[in-house]
Amino acid sequence: MTTRTVSLLLGILFLSSGAFASQDFSTHRSEFLDAIRNMDESRVRRGGIAVAQADHRQAVDTLLDGFGICARQGKLLSREKAVNLRTMEENSDFEIDTSTNPPTIPAKEVDKYQRYEEAVKVGQGLEQKIMRIEKVKRAIISAMTHFRSAGSVQHLVLKLKNDPLWQKRAGIAEAMGTLPEKSLDPVLLQRLKKDAEPQVKIAILDALRVRKATGLEVVSGVSAQLKSRYWQVQSTALSTLRALGPEQGKGAIEPLIKVLEKAKGRLQGEINKTLIAITGVNKHGSVTAWRAWWEENRPALEAGQFQPRPEERAGRKQDVATTFYGIPVDSENVIFILDNSGSMAEPSKWDVPEGVATGKPRKNRPAVKKEGNRKIDVARWQLKQCLAGLKDGVKFNILFFNHEWKILSGKMIKLSSGSLKAAFKFIDELEPVGGTNIYDPMEKAFTFAGAGLKDQLTRTNIDTIFLLTDGMPNAGQIPNGRDILLKIRETNKTKKVKVNTVGVFGTLGGGNVVQEGESFLKELSENSGGKFVSTRK
Repeated sequence: MTTRTVSLLLGILFLSSGAFASQDFSTHRSEFLDAIRNMDESRVRRGGIAVAQADHRQAVDTLLDGFGICARQGKLLSREKAVNLRTMEENSDFEIDTSTNPPTIPAKEVDKYQRYEEAVKVGQGLEQKIMRIEKVKRAIISAMTHFRSAGSVQHLVLKLKNDPLWQKRAGIAEAMGTLPEKSLDPVLLQRLKKDAEPQVKIAILDALRVRKATGLEVVSGVSAQLKSRYWQVQSTALSTLRALGPEQGKGAIEPLIKVLEKAKGRLQGEINKTLIAITGVNKHGSVTAWRAWWEENRPALEAGQFQPRPEERAGRKQDVATTFYGIPVDSENVIFILDNSGSMAEPSKWDVPEGVATGKPRKNRPAVKKEGNRKIDVARWQLKQCLAGLKDGVKFNILFFNHEWKILSGKMIKLSSGSLKAAFKFIDELEPVGGTNIYDPMEKAFTFAGAGLKDQLTRTNIDTIFLLTDGMPNAGQIPNGRDILLKIRETNKTKKVKVNTVGVFGTLGGGNVVQEGESFLKELSENSGGKFVSTRK
């Protein structure tokens, strides 16, 4: 066989293999898009990986086309759900006759109860569809992490820059968090500077943290986001700076002290926490103290010779303005969600643990006493004491829930003597009855963290939720704990609300139920950087 013949055969083989590869991609693409149309997560996951393994620009476009389909369907379902939620809220105030055992619905309330129950069923169906879409989107983002070729990665970069749908840009940034190419660090930093959408900036900051990006450009680019008018962007930038460590992070000290000048509430605490992570020193959020410290120690720190004095080391105790079950309340935009299901009528032996600072009511505020030993009585006492310790002007709201939920106000309330009186009245009115619907009041609370189809973020959005319950979910649109964890984590990806949880579980239901409930609450708080406490000894 001549050399020319061999070359000819190899050329034919090459062209044939290219044709087969093209045919395989076309098949994989069709299968992937069919799985998208059916919102079949497992098929999308398999098909997405098969598409990504083609590792070219058409594969990138295919995955992003699928993501766009999900975004459009999610938007339509959100509109449908908004209508259904209004129906639920309009019919949720039906009465329950607690004088009977078990409690019953009076005849005059049956129609309203049935409308509410039907709306709940519709809501459950819509939530299942929405969660399926979210899982499919996650599968697509996961598939994007399989790209390796220069062509496909560069096409992702182009889409990150130019795609008009911010959800796509955020998804691309998230995928880039786990792609190995170091060249993506400057790309992400450039988009961090230029992208106008705060949700995309948050996704990029999270990606830089996941990538463990380092260097002066990273410190400078991330520190620049401390000037954002969105506290959610600022908070995410702080998390990324904390992950840099002392040596890398010291370049952020001066910008941190500068932004501390105007910071309040939760953000003030997070800036102080970031300065602690970088310096090992705790100045308790005082900008004056941090400035003086910086002027004195800057040369030694920049030379790598700084050693904190024992009296200024992090971890020293400080005064607490107010707490809820021992968890400090550092927010100035907070919602409290409390369980008033039937089991909250059980007795409670809990008291403030020794050594836990709870703060004191502010001047001219009413003294708060515990009135009863039921779990609901203790919860009321702790909530009132907490509110009495907050300063005037703090924005707050309260939800109570059983099988349904009730809210103090349709908008956030500024704390004052008048609003405190109204809040105390609301707290005292609701008695334990019914089941445990955890998701629906959580969903309502999150509407104060960016409502509407565009999920717009502003500086006035809430930044903290406190959730207290004594049971696992068994009612509402999502009556399953595992699904609630997945849903809240997805909802909170860009909202950055800190969720603190309190478990007031008793002994009824057995140890497995208590363990499951506390595990659920602990994971719910950990997913958002919040704290969990249990009232069990």
